[in-house]
Amino acid sequence: MEPLLPAWAASLRDRYLSGESSVFLLHGNTRDIHPTPEPDGTTVRYTSIREFLERFLGRTKDLVVYYNLSEGVEFGSRAQEAAFKRTLTARRLMEGRDPVDTLPRSPGQVLPLLEELVTDPTQRASVVIDYIETIIPNGELSFMSESDKNNLVTLLRLGADPSLVQSDNLVVLVTETLSDVHRRLVASSHVLPLEVPLPSVAEREAFLRAQDRRGIVQELDDAQLAKVTAGLSLTQIRGLLRQARQSSQPITFRAVNQRKKAIIEQECHSLVEFVDPSHDFSHVGGMESIKTELMRIAEAIKHGQRNRVPMGLIFVGPMGTGKTFLAEAFARESGLTCLKFKNFREKWVGSTEGNLEKILQVVDGLGYVLLILDEADRSLSSGSEGDGGTSSRVIARLKEFMSDTSHRGRVVILMMTNRPDKLDTDLKRPGRFDVKIPFFFPEGAEERRAVTAAVVRKAQLTLEEGARLDAVVDGTAGYSAAEIEAVVLASANFAAWEGRERLSEADLARAVADLIPSRDVRMLEYMELLAVFESSSRRMLPERYAGMSTHEVQARLDVVRAQLGQRVS
Repeated sequence: MEPLLPAWAASLRDRYLSGESSVFLLHGNTRDIHPTPEPDGTTVRYTSIREFLERFLGRTKDLVVYYNLSEGVEFGSRAQEAAFKRTLTARRLMEGRDPVDTLPRSPGQVLPLLEELVTDPTQRASVVIDYIETIIPNGELSFMSESDKNNLVTLLRLGADPSLVQSDNLVVLVTETLSDVHRRLVASSHVLPLEVPLPSVAEREAFLRAQDRRGIVQELDDAQLAKVTAGLSLTQIRGLLRQARQSSQPITFRAVNQRKKAIIEQECHSLVEFVDPSHDFSHVGGMESIKTELMRIAEAIKHGQRNRVPMGLIFVGPMGTGKTFLAEAFARESGLTCLKFKNFREKWVGSTEGNLEKILQVVDGLGYVLLILDEADRSLSSGSEGDGGTSSRVIARLKEFMSDTSHRGRVVILMMTNRPDKLDTDLKRPGRFDVKIPFFFPEGAEERRAVTAAVVRKAQLTLEEGARLDAVVDGTAGYSAAEIEAVVLASANFAAWEGRERLSEADLARAVADLIPSRDVRMLEYMELLAVFESSSRRMLPERYAGMSTHEVQARLDVVRAQLGQRVS
């Protein structure tokens, strides 16, 4: 009976047999361990990708050759090495060339030998070239060394060689990060990239059942543990089990989540951070229409109504309007795991794209994730120049990820910006960002009162008996939510300086009189108008904007943009 293969290996087999390609580029979770059937066909061992491929390919190939820059050319047995030398020597002697006695190590000498092997129609051979990014690293052609250029040409020529396509041979290239490999090879129509994904919940459960759990205390059964370890590789899960055995600490839901958080943050090289919000919508003052809209989405997520969940959300509005605070509250209300982008941009060619790919791979593996990207206009600006096309490639990859409808209801990307005009227009379209929510400064006295009361609750402050919030409400017209929070916290400082724990109305009034709010009226108006222009729903607009037509908003934007001049370019 055919042993059960990982989905990626089955895809490689089927696409090779169909003649779709003879050169495959494996990427993604390639450094994990993989279920490898034993020769008896009834038991499974978990091995490195090298051993897995040697076993997998060796079932139908007489010769499996493995090569990487460090270890050179290697074989599964001495007999295979002898067969390799014998085959190449016979061909070379017929052509009047020297026989193959010793095997070279440098790519410039090894790749032509491997090319001779797999273009020989009499052979049934497979070649695995690991860490391919060290042989043909990504970079501009003008900066590549002669040897790297030669390696690239050899592999491009090999992929297009009719002799390989017509033979019973194949080539498997292996890397972890696709963007580290030269993009000309990745883009070649003769090379088929194939992602090795993180293990599914069924694969994680099968792995757990195959492990020796002596000396390990589990408060979760295997099915539960398989679910909560989403986003981890099998190697990392094995590390969890070993740590539990060594420390004699039980494997609990909280322990797994804490360890998972540390592993993924380390795996992503501090590219993302886990956010565990302690506040929900009850801590958010005002913004009732926005909270209502977000609560509908949260309920759809909780009830598995994936078709009602937007692919992405954009929070747009001036700074200080509570976008980040509300985003974290939404994460808590929805139950989604909350990850926040950190700085994933780097100056080296391909590094930024590689960082993004790593993040998206982790997010896809985790599932049920809210991925927050703050200040999106800075990291995803469509007008970036002098970055060698990095911004356009990052945006293109993000578009591709968000266009995958299998992510709907599992992965929600939430962008926040006060300058949506700097974002790529196609990125913002429905189908990628279905809901665009406008944020404004508190509208009217009642909303300022709600914001003030929420700040008091959030900061766990206590008012003197009978003290009212009127001083703040009446004295902060036109203030942002952040500025109202600053007023309340300043009043707490005034009380503390006098040795009091409770806030008085006099403390609040003193704080209002003391705070000088930052003001840039034209810029704030411009950001507000952008929020109105981008809003996907009229019902979320304040009354003063709800009746404006798109044409009127655009006309006013043009006027303010002209007044601001170079400041908004």
